[in-house]
Amino acid sequence: MKWVPIIGAALMLSACASTNSLYEWGSYQPALVSYKKNADQAAFEKELRESIIKGEESNRVPPGMYAELGYLLYEQGKLPEAAEFFGKERDAYPESAALMNKLIAGTSGGTQGGAR
Repeated sequence: MKWVPIIGAALMLSACASTNSLYEWGSYQPALVSYKKNADQAAFEKELRESIIKGEESNRVPPGMYAELGYLLYEQGKLPEAAEFFGKERDAYPESAALMNKLIAGTSGGTQGGAR
């Protein structure tokens, strides 16, 4: 019986905790963990695209998510699409412009040596 007020207070405090985030992460974290364990690029790409779409709906795509998808596409040899996502990262987060411009330049030569 002594624990009832303590448990009640804990429940009330946990209800007040905000789960709102500045960014919309979607299923990024579980997808990344799964990708690191299984190296399934297709599944990770699908989850990244879905997370980006969800973030774009609220204009809250996290920093680095466009670049992550761009690099995944780069590794698959999809250079024009990779450059598109590097450009989206640069446009959304201007502080990344120097790196993103180098990665974009690496996609235009037809070789994968520029972004590694």
